[in-house]
Amino acid sequence: MKRASKLTTDASPEPVAKGAKLTVTGKLSRANWEDLAHHGFAGQQVKLQFKEAGTAHYSTVKTVKSGTHGNLSTKVTVTAAGSWRWYFPGTTTTARIVSAGDAVGLKK
Repeated sequence: MKRASKLTTDASPEPVAKGAKLTVTGKLSRANWEDLAHHGFAGQQVKLQFKEAGTAHYSTVKTVKSGTHGNLSTKVTVTAAGSWRWYFPGTTTTARIVSAGDAVGLKK
């Protein structure tokens, strides 16, 4: 049996100018069976994925290692409007998880 996991995503600023930097943050956590709460899951490889507006599939943009408390943060250069999400493939003890996408539009 694998531990449950949680994964969040937040991209800012919104909207953003094409060619500008966007900061994508989030947090990876997993269930602790002793206190029945979720705690940050540090040192894990988590993939940042992007789906351009009007398309159906996400593609991996980069891989980031979760920080001390499971925190995730990276900067990317925006080339198009679309949605950003994190994907954690799981481990032998923790379930895989995909965060909800955060849609980011372009400034006009």
